[in-house]
Amino acid sequence: MAARNNPKREKQIESARKIAKATGEAHLDPEILFGRASNDDLELYTPEMLALSAVHSAKELAAWNGKAPRVGIDTIADVTPGGIAVSVLSVTDRNMPFLFESVMGEVTSTYRDLFMAVHPILVMEKGKAPALYSADHPSDPANRVSHIQLHIAPLNSDQASDLVKRIETVLEQVRLSVSDWKPMLSKIDGVIAELSANGASRKKADRDEAVAFLTWLRDENFTFLGMREYVYSGKGSDARVERDKGTGLGILSNPDVLVLRTGKDAVTTTPEILAFLDGPDFLIVTKANVKSIVHRRAYMDYVGVKRFDADGNVTGELRIVGLFTSTAYTSLASEIPLLRSKIEKVKEHFGFDPMSHSGRMLDNTLESYPRDDLFQIDTTLLASFAEQINDLADRPRVR
Repeated sequence: MAARNNPKREKQIESARKIAKATGEAHLDPEILFGRASNDDLELYTPEMLALSAVHSAKELAAWNGKAPRVGIDTIADVTPGGIAVSVLSVTDRNMPFLFESVMGEVTSTYRDLFMAVHPILVMEKGKAPALYSADHPSDPANRVSHIQLHIAPLNSDQASDLVKRIETVLEQVRLSVSDWKPMLSKIDGVIAELSANGASRKKADRDEAVAFLTWLRDENFTFLGMREYVYSGKGSDARVERDKGTGLGILSNPDVLVLRTGKDAVTTTPEILAFLDGPDFLIVTKANVKSIVHRRAYMDYVGVKRFDADGNVTGELRIVGLFTSTAYTSLASEIPLLRSKIEKVKEHFGFDPMSHSGRMLDNTLESYPRDDLFQIDTTLLASFAEQINDLADRPRVR
C-alpha cells in the first residue's frame, strides 16, 4: 500500500485506527479506506477526522442492500479539512469497470474543490470484516464491492439532491454498458458475418476494409457503450430512418437516449447519416453530438454500419457509440483498417517516391494528422489539406 515506507503517514493512519476502535462503533479499517489516498489529501486531515470518516463508511456499507447502488451525501461533524466543513459523497455498488472515473467525471463537471478521493475495492463475505481486494488473493467477483468516498466543498440541499440524481444516472449507464458488453461483441460478430456474406455485389476491397475495421474495433480498440438497430426506407427526399422495434444494447437500450443533434434538438438522424445510407460506403465514422458520462468525458465516437438484405439492398443501420481506446491514437495510422486505405489513396494521388523528401514529408503529415479528424475526413479533402501542410513546412507563412 501507499502508506508503507512513509512513517508520518503510517503513524497518522494507525492513530486513526485506534481512535475509531475507541469509539466502539463499527468502522472500516482506516488502512483499507485511506491506505492508497493521496499524501497531499491526507495532509489536511487529523487522525480524528480519518476515524470519523471510517465510521461513516461502515454505516454506508451496512445500509447498502447489496443490489441497487447506494448514493448519499452527508456532512460529518468535526470532519473539517483546512477548517472547512465538507460534504461527503459516498457511493457503494457492485464492483465493475468505469465506476470511479465515471463518478469523478460527473462530480468534477460542476465541482472542482475536492479535498479527498478514495476508492477501495472491497471483498465482502458474510460473517467476515471487509477486506481490501487484491489480485494476488483469489475471490469471488460477486463479493467484490466498490466503495467511493469523495470529500467536496459544502453543498446545499438542492445541490446535494441534484448531484445524487446525476450520479445515479451515471451508475445506470455504467451498468448498462458493462452488462451488455458481451452481447454487443456478439452483435458485432453477426454484422461482420452478414457484411462478408451479403456485400459481395459491391466493391470487394471496400467491403473487406470495412470488415477489417469492425474486427479491429472489437479487438479491444473500442470501448462499446451502446448499440441500436435503425430501419432505412425510401429514397431521396422521401428517405427515412426509424428506430427498429427491437431492443438496443448498453446506453442505447433506453429508446429516449439520442446521440445526434440538429442545432439544439436531439434527433434520430441527420442529413449526413442519410447521405451515408444512400451512398456507396459500407460504414461511417464520425462523432456523436453528446458526451459520454461513462469512462471519460468526451464526445462519443459514432460508427454506423449498413445492414443489407439477401439481395444486397440497404435496409438499415447498426448504430454503435463508444470511445476509441488509447491504441487508436498511439498505433500507426498506416496499420489501422480504414485509415490505412485513406493513406494509401492519398499517396497514390501524389505519386511521390517513398524515399524522396516529398514522400517522407507526406508520410509524416499523414501519421501526425489529428487522429479523430483522420477517421472522419474523406480522401479528397485529406489530400488537399496534406498538400497545404507540406507546402507550409517547406515555406512557412501565415495561413
